[in-house]
Amino acid sequence: MWGLSTLLGETLSGVYKLPPVLSEVCVQVPASIANLGVGFDTFSLALTKPFIKVTVTRARPKTRRLIITGPFSKQVTRSSLLHAGAKALAASYQRFKISSGYVLRIEVNIPPRKGLGLSGAEAVGAVLCTNRLFHLNMKKDEVANLAAQAEPSNHMDNVAASTFGGFNIVTPSASAQLRHVTTIPPPVDLGVALIIPDVEKASTEATRKVLPTQVVRDKYVEALGYASRIAWAFAEGDTAALIETLPWDPVIEPARAQAGVYGSGIDAKFLQEEKRALLEKFHVAETISGGGPSRALWFRVDRTGLVQEAVQFVSDRLRSRGYRTRHVIITRPSRNGAAVVAERSVRR
Repeated sequence: MWGLSTLLGETLSGVYKLPPVLSEVCVQVPASIANLGVGFDTFSLALTKPFIKVTVTRARPKTRRLIITGPFSKQVTRSSLLHAGAKALAASYQRFKISSGYVLRIEVNIPPRKGLGLSGAEAVGAVLCTNRLFHLNMKKDEVANLAAQAEPSNHMDNVAASTFGGFNIVTPSASAQLRHVTTIPPPVDLGVALIIPDVEKASTEATRKVLPTQVVRDKYVEALGYASRIAWAFAEGDTAALIETLPWDPVIEPARAQAGVYGSGIDAKFLQEEKRALLEKFHVAETISGGGPSRALWFRVDRTGLVQEAVQFVSDRLRSRGYRTRHVIITRPSRNGAAVVAERSVRR
């Protein structure tokens, strides 16, 4: 409740300064890798690059504009009903009963539909801009949960990484209204090489439909063991243990590979052989980034020299199935999530 002294612009300690009326807020939001092998809908990691910039500008009531720029802008929908950032912004406005109009600008530097969390980053950016623009004082877990409403099945792994940075574990809460996010700083010597092929990915909804609805006991136990060791390795900063454990997923990646999600001819056997060869020849771990088709190659930064050979190895195997590598991004995990980078105030 606002006290009388606050309403009068004064406090017991002196003149009360009203918060600035902001006209525009810009945030920078990192890309993310979800699942990290076995951690489907649970594990995620923020990246130092690529990233997007999201800007929300106040406008006249009923104004709703979506502007897309950047190198991948032509591949992103302009429909406010389909765009994750626009949907998250609408959810924020509805929740807090905001009557102001807006112009939403997104500079797209994350390749779309490649498993790098673009839609999650867009949603997080829109909610965080709204939070700052209207002084809503939402905590990070509230930002992440609200942004997740724009994602298929409300999955929260990508938005958790883009919000909090670092390695994240998403778990349900007792109330089932807010999900908990546990964030762990990633090892400082962990590097990631992203291989982005020209495989055309189906929608996230489609890639989720091919997943099994039941898992046999042995695979459940195997998956639980791998997931537990990955979480432990992040907590301990044990990069060697991560590289040994990350590639092995007995459930999600094999099912998607068999369904052709990662490309024609790239089945579970092909993928398993590739992972073993990378680990044995280059001491590099491979996971599919999110729902694919991008590959994430995990390595220790003091062994960067081997990474180029590993990237070439994977690119050659993609070529054997008729696909080309469009982009290679050498990056690192980010300990920082989305952050305000610029804002403008209205003169009182």
